Amino acid sequence: MPARLRLVAVALGCLVALPALADWDRRKLDEGIVAIEKEAEGRLGVALLDLKDRKSWSHRGAETFPMQSVFKLPLAVAVLQQVEAGTFRLDQPITVTRKDFSLFHSPLAKAFKGERNDYPLSELIRLAAGESDNTAADLMMREIGGPQVVTKMLRDGGVTGISIDRYERQFQPEIYGLPGFGWDEVVDEPRFRAQLRALKPRYRLASLANALADPRDASTPEASAQFLEALARGSWLREPAHNAFLMKVITETKVGGARIKAGLPAGSQLAHRTGAGLTTDGVNHATNDIGIATLPDGRRFVIVTYLAGSRAEAAEREAALAAVARLAVSALR
Repeated sequence: MPARLRLVAVALGCLVALPALADWDRRKLDEGIVAIEKEAEGRLGVALLDLKDRKSWSHRGAETFPMQSVFKLPLAVAVLQQVEAGTFRLDQPITVTRKDFSLFHSPLAKAFKGERNDYPLSELIRLAAGESDNTAADLMMREIGGPQVVTKMLRDGGVTGISIDRYERQFQPEIYGLPGFGWDEVVDEPRFRAQLRALKPRYRLASLANALADPRDASTPEASAQFLEALARGSWLREPAHNAFLMKVITETKVGGARIKAGLPAGSQLAHRTGAGLTTDGVNHATNDIGIATLPDGRRFVIVTYLAGSRAEAAEREAALAAVARLAVSALR
């Protein structure tokens, strides 16, 4: 294991060993989270970590939750590590064709002109980590060698509770029991949506139930907190400029403003990455947000929120994550 990753692993190993005591009003958190989870109408996972003294608290912290687009943050780190290794340059042009488009949210695909365009790698990182662009994320993952490269990076850094296994174009259809798209196929989103609507509700719900228990493309709240602590301390990347670039991207993002960010006091700063899945037959696959919060007084803490299988409306799901943030701030001593 490289020396840098050994240091990350040692630091994270220390985090795992720490008792979850003090600095958080544990009774207030324990009581408050029960009410929030009930309102959220789903399974809610939370992890909190004070970056000053490294005291932690979690709810369902060791349970596995689907990540959805949260995976794009460790993916961005993996890409930047390969930049530091000399495999890529930030200004290196990456060719994108219409055949490369992935399912669902993609500002890149929406603004695309012609049949092929080149994008600097730095822009693909910004699109994926900042705007949650599925096409940019899948392309970068393919360029660095596939999902297993990101999972290995995490394992080498001591984070064992996160598994990244498939491309967006693969796992999104598989959530509902439909075949994923290979790289030799053009993603026909209207056709996919029609196929999804044509499935019997019983089949969709059974497939979704299986997906909610799937250990692939999933994380525990505590593992995500470990990953974020190392990111906050700049441990994943050698070059401070690369860490600063990524932190700027995920701080300036406009995505997910009604989730954790909405529960923080005015003047706070949040560097974060969201994730969201489809809602079918009244059940939402995932509504997530993980990040590093800086309060107006300078206190910093990691906050991880995963909500799976919720029957609440979208606004109520986001409000639940904001409520977790408010609870966390009120319980931080």
